[in-house]
Amino acid sequence: MTTSSTRYRMPVGFGPAPGPRQKADGTEWTAQQTGTMRQEFLTVDFLGRAAQLQRLLPPGFRLRGEPVVSVQLGFFRDLYWLAGRGYGVLHPLIPVTYEGRTETIEGNYMPVIWEGLADAIVTGRDELGFPKLAADFPHLDVDLARGSVTGSASWLGFEFFSATLTGLTEVPDARPPASAPMITFKYVPRTGPHGAGGADIAHVTTGAAAANGGSADASYRRWEGTGEIAWNRARFEQLPTTFHVVNGLADLDVVEHRGAAYFQAALPGHVISGAGQRIVEPAEDLRHAAF
Repeated sequence: MTTSSTRYRMPVGFGPAPGPRQKADGTEWTAQQTGTMRQEFLTVDFLGRAAQLQRLLPPGFRLRGEPVVSVQLGFFRDLYWLAGRGYGVLHPLIPVTYEGRTETIEGNYMPVIWEGLADAIVTGRDELGFPKLAADFPHLDVDLARGSVTGSASWLGFEFFSATLTGLTEVPDARPPASAPMITFKYVPRTGPHGAGGADIAHVTTGAAAANGGSADASYRRWEGTGEIAWNRARFEQLPTTFHVVNGLADLDVVEHRGAAYFQAALPGHVISGAGQRIVEPAEDLRHAAF
């Protein structure tokens, strides 16, 4: 039986939309039904330039502390809502403070996220307000005996990102590092001739701290070392609709590398759902803003 809280997505008319946050009957997944999911990620941190990073932030945001960017590439696997399947993920995180109409939030701003499965992209853009784009992800090349991990992301044959970690050694009795809430900017343009009318939606969304194996029921292993990343500048012919995004990240100066890590975790599946994502009311109406 559906309720007023039931989620629908286009195409409507076929009933409630199954996904990470509800089943096909419109009811929420129980913790027992979500089982255990696995994830593996590499992360590379670097000190950037504050002025360059500030230009990536929508109104109401300011940098928090040092301008250290964390770039994360990896995989979610054994996902309950995909009947055991998974997908690759790539995103940068920027430490920020956001001042809304009635509250101030400290967290990590995610300006863009690439994922390797349309189902994850559609549900996350529509329901969570995540700025998701599509990419292809080969499996990470993991050689822990040699202390190395490499990974990449591409679109229709053009590799726009790569990462290399070396000198990795396992951290004994590792525990997941504390993480701040994820903050994103949900923007849905209004339908109209020549883009007239601005946006239907333009506001921040946020939720709990990112799932990283911190649950009491989780297992977690971590290796630390050094790492480098490369954003490969693209032409229109290579990335017709996203070259401006990749090139914007490629333009960021790496002032100093701040370490790298690779981790593996298994944790309750429901922590990935994003069911707690919520709106943060903006201090000003941004539906007609120029970004």
